[in-house]
Amino acid sequence: MRAHSRCALAVMLALALTPSARAAAPAGWIIAGTAPAHYLFAIDTLSPVSASKSASITARPEATARGFGTLMQMIAAHDYRGSRLRFSGYLRTLNAGRAQMWMRVDGPDQRILAFDNMHSRPVTGTKGWKRYDIVLNVPPDSRDIAFGFLLAGRGKVWGADFKLKKVGRAVPATSHGSMMPRKPRNLNFEQ
Repeated sequence: MRAHSRCALAVMLALALTPSARAAAPAGWIIAGTAPAHYLFAIDTLSPVSASKSASITARPEATARGFGTLMQMIAAHDYRGSRLRFSGYLRTLNAGRAQMWMRVDGPDQRILAFDNMHSRPVTGTKGWKRYDIVLNVPPDSRDIAFGFLLAGRGKVWGADFKLKKVGRAVPATSHGSMMPRKPRNLNFEQ
């Protein structure tokens, strides 16, 4: 179930771009998600981290826990193939349902090769600025790398000082490989 929900989230991240949302995106970023119209996206000067600005995602009244809005980027994987990549940044929340950073590595035929969306470690409630890291392996056949931060449900999240950097193998990956199992499991329901 967990792998299925992660895969579904990854697919939904690739969808849901709206023309009106695209117009409001900060330079270099894309607004997406399952319900981007239920969120406000803005640039904010509230960033005591090190940058002069941050970006925020704020839930509108119609936002529900089932939908989310994300600010994201997508780049070619060519320069990162065969390496381990860390996406880091700072998040701050106010009454957040679920705030999460995420990164996905896609391969041929839009196969998901690696994915982590902080599903098991979301930022909820009200929290001050804190750094979060996502570290994934980028296989040699990788095509694209997508990354960003999201808000699901109510509240507000700010994101600032994001970095994407190659790291050595001594830095542990936060997710290992694809979310899809290679073989079926428990077909007779005995486990």
